Amino acid sequence: MSRQYYETESDLQRESEIIKKFQEKWKVDIQKLPIKYSLDFAIHRDKKVVAFCEIKTRNMTTETNTKYGGFLLALNKWIVAKNLFDATGLPFILIYRLTDADYYSSITDFSNHKGIFIYPARSDRGDWQDSEPAVRLDVNMFKKI
Repeated sequence: MSRQYYETESDLQRESEIIKKFQEKWKVDIQKLPIKYSLDFAIHRDKKVVAFCEIKTRNMTTETNTKYGGFLLALNKWIVAKNLFDATGLPFILIYRLTDADYYSSITDFSNHKGIFIYPARSDRGDWQDSEPAVRLDVNMFKKI
């Protein structure tokens, strides 16, 4: 049995808004990846992929995120990004939109995290699989846009 897919039209619209901002800033083309890749986008110039990208939005301020100890990313996403890096040598661009700012990090060192944790389970979807391992990434790895 396949698992329900939770990405909504609203999520895709928000991703599109964020990625357009970075596309203009970095002068790159960005293509949505098929679901099987687990990451959101391939970033390319002249039809040559130069990085893989994941976008996260969190309903919290920079101050709150810092108090929590940094950015959380599902361990599975981290593993997929590392595997893509190992196979291609291309960086993993991780973009976070908080309520008061956007941040990004270009990651090539996959040992650079503050440990593996269990995500708190979401209760709004009633899905036991929403409680999953995650890596915590130090805020100092990220640059504000």
